Amino acid sequence: MHKSVLVKEIIDSLHINSQSRIIDATLGAGGHTQEIVKRGAKVLGVETDPKMLEIARKNLESFKDRVIFAKGNFKDIDSIAKNNNFEKVDAILFDLGISSFHIDDFKRGFSFRERESLLDMRLDPDSLALKGSDLLNTLREDQLKELFSVSITEPDLSRLVRKIINYRIQNLIKTVGQFKEIVDSVSSRGRSLIPSTLAFMAVRIAVNSELDVLSQALPKAYSLLKKDGKLLIISFHSGEDSIVKKFFKKEGILIIPTKEEIDENSRARSAKLRILTKT
Repeated sequence: MHKSVLVKEIIDSLHINSQSRIIDATLGAGGHTQEIVKRGAKVLGVETDPKMLEIARKNLESFKDRVIFAKGNFKDIDSIAKNNNFEKVDAILFDLGISSFHIDDFKRGFSFRERESLLDMRLDPDSLALKGSDLLNTLREDQLKELFSVSITEPDLSRLVRKIINYRIQNLIKTVGQFKEIVDSVSSRGRSLIPSTLAFMAVRIAVNSELDVLSQALPKAYSLLKKDGKLLIISFHSGEDSIVKKFFKKEGILIIPTKEEIDENSRARSAKLRILTKT
């Protein structure tokens, strides 16, 4: 079951009232939005994944008069807000990465637990042509190194890329199991040197252009805020967080989960919430 992270800290920072207008740029299953609209705010919920958008609609059925659902990528947050008459808002929230719903849906290839699943990883199959397997089968050596450099360092990086290139000479990489086999083969004394989670994350980030999309979205989101409006971003790895820190320019505040939340929700362990107030 997916549990949204840092909910209390987000709610405490927003000072919500019945006039509040807030954009949830990563609606997901609607966990954060549900807590926001319970307190009287109106929310524009943006979601790129059509399956997640349907889940959110069901979860937020009793609040549908206070939620506008928008299918789209948050890199287009400015045009999405304009099209829904939702500009000059009090706050915008980004909860980056994927959810447990994605991990548990084995058919989509986000998890390495179901070896026969196709290595897809597209959050929005309607707008993205290339699957994870397509990237692994077609990218040049230098491009593969760039792809995996977001989560893997040398010398393991070069070893993994060489293993991929050698493997695909004989076989197309199609499944989760094939990719995990390659990752596990980068080993020393029988021990795998690269955590599968890091290798899979790098491919997912590349398939969905997650870092580029975030870089495009932040200035657009900031421009939508009222004076004293807040930009709240939850990141889960250094690639995301470095982009956020660069945009914030050492301003804003950093909040991390409490030990109690981490004990209850392991996903919270690597979460960082940064909040920037517009001046």
